[in-house]
Amino acid sequence: MSGILRQDAYLGRTTNFKYSKPSFKSKKTVLNPPEKRMTFEDTHPAIIDPDTWEIVQKNREKRRRPMKQDEIGLFSGLVVCSGCGKRLYHSRATSLKHEQESYTCGTYRRYRNQCSAHYIRVVVLEELVLQNLQRVVAYAREDEDEFVRRVIENKLAVQRTEQEQSKRKLEKQKRRIAELDAIIQRLYEDNVMGKLTDERFAKLSATYETEQAELKQSVESLSAIVEASEAQAVNIKSFLKIVKKYTEPTELTPQLLHEFVDKIVVHEADKSSGHRIQRIDVHYNFIGEIDFSPEYCG
Repeated sequence: MSGILRQDAYLGRTTNFKYSKPSFKSKKTVLNPPEKRMTFEDTHPAIIDPDTWEIVQKNREKRRRPMKQDEIGLFSGLVVCSGCGKRLYHSRATSLKHEQESYTCGTYRRYRNQCSAHYIRVVVLEELVLQNLQRVVAYAREDEDEFVRRVIENKLAVQRTEQEQSKRKLEKQKRRIAELDAIIQRLYEDNVMGKLTDERFAKLSATYETEQAELKQSVESLSAIVEASEAQAVNIKSFLKIVKKYTEPTELTPQLLHEFVDKIVVHEADKSSGHRIQRIDVHYNFIGEIDFSPEYCG
């Protein structure tokens, strides 16, 4: 079944050179990376639209194994920690009631010193996500033009922040690469003049050259991120198409969640006021986060 869901032929395209053999003597075939394949569009009628295809592929990537009770959690694969970015694990047992089930940061559960206790009860998560979804759907239905304006404005703000962070890091790394060039040049001169032994020169230059190579690779990655963020666009039409399929949601279902939601970020509870304040951020397919994230006080 999973192989069928991977087939891009349903999009009306034909992809050649998906597999190859390590050598002509080998009978084993390996999957080629995307850049080695050749795709031809519109070779036959499509039976699925690109938006649905994209959602299916995302869901396949996030798919989790059934739990001991042979039941996959409602938020399986969707919930992540705001601290470390790792998945939250569904904690449940036959002895626990549904009201007692929770999601907990996997990093904190294994390594207490690497993250803090990002924890949320399932019933609270259900309530917050449903509230968020109801507000977003209602907003999109009642004032579509204003909704589109706000989504674009929000996306541009996020892109600007990401670009600025990446550009600052990029400039810092480029300066360090230039510094390393000067350091390596001085080492070479000291070696030629006899101030530095060949052994010491080889050791120091190797260390600096390794750092420089890693920085150059990082610079290439950051440059790609900056360029990609400048070219990104939100696909609001695809999101609105999903909105029109549903009336106001009154309960969460796996289908509803996976059609609408890309990920749910859970923040650590704030107890400074004497109450437990829990915040989540819901990121939607095609449009990203809309700031309708409610908080739970309990």
